[in-house]
Amino acid sequence: MWGARLALLVVMQQFREAEVEMEAFGELVNPDLFYQYHTHNYPDKTGSMVPFSMRLLHAQLPGLTGNHQLSLDRLCQLQHTCQQVLSEVRRGYLPFVTEPLTPEDQQVAETLWLERLTRVKFCLANTLVAMQDYLFAVEVYEGLLEELPRLRSQLLSVMGRLHLTLGDLPSAQTLFSLAEDRDENEEGEEERMVRTHINQGLVNVFLCHWQLAKDSFESALQLEPTNTTLKNNIAVCTFYQGYLKECIRELEGVVRWSPPSSLQPALLTNLTATYDLESSSAHSKKLSFLPLLGQHVGEGFPLSSLGLR
Repeated sequence: MWGARLALLVVMQQFREAEVEMEAFGELVNPDLFYQYHTHNYPDKTGSMVPFSMRLLHAQLPGLTGNHQLSLDRLCQLQHTCQQVLSEVRRGYLPFVTEPLTPEDQQVAETLWLERLTRVKFCLANTLVAMQDYLFAVEVYEGLLEELPRLRSQLLSVMGRLHLTLGDLPSAQTLFSLAEDRDENEEGEEERMVRTHINQGLVNVFLCHWQLAKDSFESALQLEPTNTTLKNNIAVCTFYQGYLKECIRELEGVVRWSPPSSLQPALLTNLTATYDLESSSAHSKKLSFLPLLGQHVGEGFPLSSLGLR
């Protein structure tokens, strides 16, 4: 019940409230969180009562409130725990269980804990990116590349984009070229083409070839017409080509197009920044978005994206 409540608070973007309520559980090792402490209710059960989803949330929450280092520490500890359990499962046992696993149960348990370990690694990579530790994030993705060949194209694209962020264009282009290679285990042709167009657009953004970048993003948008991020990227290219009013029209159209999915902090930051460049009435235009935000987004939405002073 507590796990479900905390997860709902996160969905509502009430990160501070969720973190405060999570503090009551400490590091999830308190005696009353184990079945052995409640023998009157669970006489035949042993081990922790805390579900894995709550443990993962416990590790992610600090990062959602800005404490990425604590989140990283907890994720590393959770990764170590997953690896330990997986090692025991491969030996034919589960923690707190003396009976050996049957071959069928062993296979199910190994699949389950491999999936959990993979989830932790993705969270770990995301946290490293949030900390701008891109090189270590690339190392995590390289490990996932070996474990998840079906996601080869996606992972190579992510790694290429991180290299672009680091300013390493040759490595990024090499990874993007590898991502374009078709693999029979991967998704359909359309998804791969969208990713290829986006990668080409990002390379052209890096090179300040704004029209070429815009053309690539528009090609991707034809395949994914509801992709808000692509519309934002096209508007940014329009801005850097010197068409301020056209950029504003494009961004306003995206923001009001389909809330709440279109109400993204990065998009609003771009729009309100262009208001500052356009006229002296920027403040009133920014305030006009408050009713829209109040109607469609959670309390945790960063109002700093409106650029109000």
